[in-house]
Amino acid sequence: MKSDLHEPSGPALGDTSRTLDPGSGQMRGQAQSRALEGLGYPFRAIVTLMAALALAVIWLVLPVPQGGFLRPTEVPVGRGAGQGLAWTLTVPIVLSWLVLIWLRTRQLSRAREQNVHVLTALGAATSNIPVNLRTRMPLVLVTGDALGNLFDRIAGERRLAHVGDGAIWLRADRLQDLPRLAVAVKQWRDGRAPDGVVLSVAPALHAGEDVLTQNLRVARQSVADASRMLGVRLPGFVAVYQRLTNAPATLAMPQWYGVSSATRLANASRFEAVVQVAETEVERAGGDRAVAARAASLASIVGWTQRVVIGVLSDRRQPATPWALFGAGWIDCGPASGPGRPWERDVEMQTRVVPPALPASPLPWPLPQPLIEAMPRRLWMSPRLAALAHAVALVACAIAVAFWGAARNNQALITRIGADLGRYSMIPAAHDAAKRDALQALVADRDQLDRYSRTGVPLGLSFGMYRGAQLMPALNQAIAAYQPPPPPPAVVTLDSMSLFDSGRAQLKPGSTRAMVGSLEMIRSHPDKRILVAGYTDNVGSPDSNLTLSVARAGAVRDWLIEVSGIAATQFAIQGYGDTRPIASNDTQEGRARNRRVEITLVPDAPKEIPSEDSSR
Repeated sequence: MKSDLHEPSGPALGDTSRTLDPGSGQMRGQAQSRALEGLGYPFRAIVTLMAALALAVIWLVLPVPQGGFLRPTEVPVGRGAGQGLAWTLTVPIVLSWLVLIWLRTRQLSRAREQNVHVLTALGAATSNIPVNLRTRMPLVLVTGDALGNLFDRIAGERRLAHVGDGAIWLRADRLQDLPRLAVAVKQWRDGRAPDGVVLSVAPALHAGEDVLTQNLRVARQSVADASRMLGVRLPGFVAVYQRLTNAPATLAMPQWYGVSSATRLANASRFEAVVQVAETEVERAGGDRAVAARAASLASIVGWTQRVVIGVLSDRRQPATPWALFGAGWIDCGPASGPGRPWERDVEMQTRVVPPALPASPLPWPLPQPLIEAMPRRLWMSPRLAALAHAVALVACAIAVAFWGAARNNQALITRIGADLGRYSMIPAAHDAAKRDALQALVADRDQLDRYSRTGVPLGLSFGMYRGAQLMPALNQAIAAYQPPPPPPAVVTLDSMSLFDSGRAQLKPGSTRAMVGSLEMIRSHPDKRILVAGYTDNVGSPDSNLTLSVARAGAVRDWLIEVSGIAATQFAIQGYGDTRPIASNDTQEGRARNRRVEITLVPDAPKEIPSEDSSR
């Protein structure tokens, strides 16, 4: 009877098998490297997209500090702070992008140089296999003993890859090269790792069990390193090539016995079924001696494999990760065997019977195709499809951040304009200077919103978040409601006789009560300049009248400076004597009117409030 692996292995598929021409290896390797440029994960493109999206969000949508969206008349303190933050984020992003691009380019260049012969062999053996079939067809790395007897199908030609027997078989002669080979295969397969590793074990090729154990430990470490570099656990299979009987060669290929599973073999109980199948074959063969000898030898080699081979590969006391065993198979095929070899010595120790020397099997030996039929197939996504999904996710994240930033910027804009409206409404009408300053801020806010409506809303305020248009009616209403205060009296005239004695320039006691009104006028307009002018009638000489008018103006000015606390630089005095009468000097009433002191507020140039039409 046969186990689940007991099936004849047919010859290699000649129409899909390819051999490597060593003379053109370098040229083919370069061609394969160029062919692989578009394969694999586009890491550099994704990193570039990530950096571009980050910079776009930072410079166009990043929430700026309060005042970041400035009015035309403001000093750009907020914008400076926003740009400083943007540059602080931009520099590390650009440097990180450059470093990642350089490292990735260097990594790809080194990988192409190191894997040129592997890519050459793969390209020569699979030149007519499209990329999508490379990823769908199982690919198995074969390492261990007698690989030339498995791959070299034509005398004199060393073959590194074989396409046939249900898979792509790739040869790894040196166990230490297995990790690098696995990485090259992943690149060649468009980002898909090898599907499994087959360890070929030919006990008759080893002089002793110690040498075999050392090789098994190296194989275990190599597979562990390959799994670590690939980021996936590689399913492992053990194929044992050993002559069991001296049966005559036939046209049919030898049969495989063994077990294979889509899950990891947790214990050795599954191997008992292999021995039971061989025993059932003996019963069906009617006690044929050759079949019985094969069954007995198979039971022995299975037990020896469990103790020596699988025991070393799965020993948890070793530092390397245990072998992930998914199947094991045995075949009555292999090199010449004889006394003193590891298995034969084990048989002699167990049974005191020395197995006979057996000749080598004819070449080529069959590849363990039935062993990989149950090999697990991992879910795989094309790297470019994965990159597309990552790009969509990055764009979605950038859009989400942009919406958040636009919402924050709009909130800051509304808060600022609301604060300007509140400040304007809180200033009393009597404080016209402060009122006009607040009014200028409202006009600037209105002009800013009007400019947005005409030329377009900035990206940092858009994405459907802009609410500035809703503030325009409130701004226009506040601006239109401004009423300037009534103009102050141009001139305050004081009667000189109520302030001074005749012919004198000293203020009389109690005369200051007449100047209280003018003092309040001056205090309500601290930004105005004050002109104090003195006048007389025509009694006396013109020179004495002029001198008296100047002295009286100076006396009034000195009192105003002392009482009001206004700087003397705000005052000016002028004496006109009898040169500017306002009434006739021929009458006593006329002369009384001409004896006067006038206090005049010199107006500044009026500040013009822009209207909505003029702003446009």
